[in-house]
Amino acid sequence: MSLRIENELVTNGQSLANRIITLRSQGVIPTFAFRRVVLPVGDSTKDRDRDTWSGLGSVSNSDEHAIDYEPLGHAMVLMLDSLGGAFHDTGMFVLPEEMSSIVLVEPYDIELEGDERLKNMPNWEPKKGDLLCFMLNGHKEYHEVTGIMAQAMLASAGKRYALSQRFDLNYLDAFDEADIKDVAMPYE
Repeated sequence: MSLRIENELVTNGQSLANRIITLRSQGVIPTFAFRRVVLPVGDSTKDRDRDTWSGLGSVSNSDEHAIDYEPLGHAMVLMLDSLGGAFHDTGMFVLPEEMSSIVLVEPYDIELEGDERLKNMPNWEPKKGDLLCFMLNGHKEYHEVTGIMAQAMLASAGKRYALSQRFDLNYLDAFDEADIKDVAMPYE
């Protein structure tokens, strides 16, 4: 915490500027966010594919944690940098599952419009392990938040997120993209 009010004003201004740029940029990607949750272990009469064995580690895939993804809401993503990924053994192409990128993410309430979206932030923010479903004109790509970094020495100046693409989550189609007008035009 800083003793000078100027430092707080500057970082609050930086955070607001990032929000405005991310929500209103031409290159923004509309997304829908999901939060990973570990399902509680039920009694042995429940039929589940995976059980959670607290503290024992996993012996096989069937011992892994039972997880699900719950919907969080809408956000806009602005790509800052693509970090690429590892080359295939032949050197011909980059392994797509190892692609990573640095982005800005700003959640918003889809029911609000204009400046109200800027002022009223939803009661969630991305966390490590969350999924962002990029909505790209009928095509969906899933990216997992693998890291969170500060944009400056002061934490309140804003956050950047490291994402890695996921290819095994196409079953998370929890919304109809045709009903979301923001996909066609992110802002009015």
